[in-house]
Amino acid sequence: MAETVGIKAKPLQVSVLKDRYQTSFMSPRQSRHQIHARRFVPFNKLVNAYDGFTILPPFLSQDLVHAHNRIPLGASRMICSFESDIPRRFGLADDSLLYAAMMREISSKRCRRLVAMSHFGKRTALAALEGRPEYDLLKSKMIVRHPNVRLGTSGDRMAGDDGSKLVATFLGGHFGRKGGCVSVRVAQKALEKGLPIHINIVSSLQMGESVWLDPTEPDFFAPYVDGLDAANITFHQGLPNAEARELLGRSHFALLPTFGDTFGFSAIEAMAEYTPVIGTRACALPEMVSSGNNGFLVDLPVDENGSWVRPDYTERGTPEYAEHYRASIETLADEVLAVLESMIGKADDLARLRANARRTAEEMYSAERAGAAWDALYERVAAEDIDQPVTLDPEKDFSAPESPDYLFR
Repeated sequence: MAETVGIKAKPLQVSVLKDRYQTSFMSPRQSRHQIHARRFVPFNKLVNAYDGFTILPPFLSQDLVHAHNRIPLGASRMICSFESDIPRRFGLADDSLLYAAMMREISSKRCRRLVAMSHFGKRTALAALEGRPEYDLLKSKMIVRHPNVRLGTSGDRMAGDDGSKLVATFLGGHFGRKGGCVSVRVAQKALEKGLPIHINIVSSLQMGESVWLDPTEPDFFAPYVDGLDAANITFHQGLPNAEARELLGRSHFALLPTFGDTFGFSAIEAMAEYTPVIGTRACALPEMVSSGNNGFLVDLPVDENGSWVRPDYTERGTPEYAEHYRASIETLADEVLAVLESMIGKADDLARLRANARRTAEEMYSAERAGAAWDALYERVAAEDIDQPVTLDPEKDFSAPESPDYLFR
């Protein structure tokens, strides 16, 4: 849903953090306001646990600050968008002075909205805040706005393809967590069955200790990395975004059989190029994939919030954790392969899925619609009396749909 706002004489001055890749997805790519990418103090460079806050240079001329993940301490008027935790703790104790300072900032009247990038993220954040005295106040400020993406302009590159030979593409820096191992096993199993399936894998091959869901058992990932040499795999250790999107557009499916994702940007980038997604029924993926309509969801055991059910993080170095992870890879590979096999030669079904994938991107994730919605939110926040508590208007402070199913009824 996008809002229609009358043109005002003077654009707002909005500061966003000159931050990571994510900020571009959670702020306007096009705006009638002046969006300023501001440098900030990266305290996480000193201590990783300090990733959840920052300060901006003083004396900036701005109407409001829109920060993503990092809480800008001392901002006079702000919106904080986030992935799945607010504040980001990284091991900080409840009674730490820093955690208390971050809580004061987002509980203050100066913080006008808390914007989760998914309903999964909102559920996860509220679960972490359960029992705290600030819970009701912070919940009352929360809305959900999905990330946005520029729509591809090349049309459906696979139009007229008969689907007799399928191509699927996996994109993900975190090779294990995002589903790279699953994608390798899909290719190997397809070869064993003689199926006409080719898998592209684009990954910087980050894995193991540095990735919070991965097993740390030595050489766990070696067989999957060795599998990248399979005859039906094309491996890229990295591609510029434009080339990656071109590759997605020339694929029948995008693969995101992830074990844990706060969103999964490659999925909406794929749909922006007409490419349906095969992903896990976990985390935020059910918010973008309607199984059988614009892609397919394969099952993964999840808890009530949508997170993968697995042994505890502290057991990552145990054989039991490694075996659970390995078995889950095999199960998901079988499920993904079954979906792909069922679509071989189904030209009409593939065309329908592709049209629906593009429609999903246009209706739910387009930069144009998102820009109008962010602009409207900025205008409301800038006009609010900072001395008054936040009162959400359901018609204007709407949340993104929890599923794309409504598009296909």
